[in-house]
Amino acid sequence: MNNEDLVREYLRTKDPKLREQVIIRYIPIVKYVIGRLNLSVRNKTELEDIHSAGIMGLIRALQDFDITKETTFKTYANWRIRGNILDYLRKIDIVSRGDRAKLKQIERTISALGFKFGREPSAFEVANEMGIDLRECHRLLEIAHLNFTISIDQTQNVDGEELRLSDVLADEKSFDPLEKVSRMNILNLVKDAIYNLPERQRLIVLMYYNDEMTLLEIGKVLNLSESRISRLLGKAILSIRSDLKNMKVGMSKVS
Repeated sequence: MNNEDLVREYLRTKDPKLREQVIIRYIPIVKYVIGRLNLSVRNKTELEDIHSAGIMGLIRALQDFDITKETTFKTYANWRIRGNILDYLRKIDIVSRGDRAKLKQIERTISALGFKFGREPSAFEVANEMGIDLRECHRLLEIAHLNFTISIDQTQNVDGEELRLSDVLADEKSFDPLEKVSRMNILNLVKDAIYNLPERQRLIVLMYYNDEMTLLEIGKVLNLSESRISRLLGKAILSIRSDLKNMKVGMSKVS
């Protein structure tokens, strides 16, 4: 019996033994999600706690999965595991308040310099404008994709409604016309923002979020170090956030 059939059989019978088998078979997804987040854990205990948060996300995914939806359990479990891990990381404040303030500053700086130069500013230009050394700028960019992820768990405000991209992707065949329009608005805004990125950053974003490759895998494809990929991804995410904000401002002025 393949994994998806096993999930359906468990949901039909609620057999505890089948539930245990499902969890064991899908545990590798937890390790995969943690690997993609590229976390700098402080100790073994913290890593174990993060892994436990991922397993809880898997268990909740199994509890809540709706087999009538046009989504595989693997896809559903992936974003529930990721969301649960990110919720835990926010709870333990893995990114300090000081760094969050700096990330907001670096986001504003990238936006201002992009408008000034008419192009994507370099990390050196951003560091110089902020009055910090390049090493510190690189460090901030490396944690940006964790703190400001434009992934499936990130909420976006469309027409005054807060929606998660995970909700958009989890049920692509929504039958509510208004809900479907809101979801398409989100996706179109994100697609436009990604399209505006420099080619290499756009490629990294697509490989990371669309192809679900790890930073190490992307680095091998582009012949770049994992830390370099992490910085470029962080910079891309900050640029996307800035673009999304500008697009929404423009739309509100038109309306």
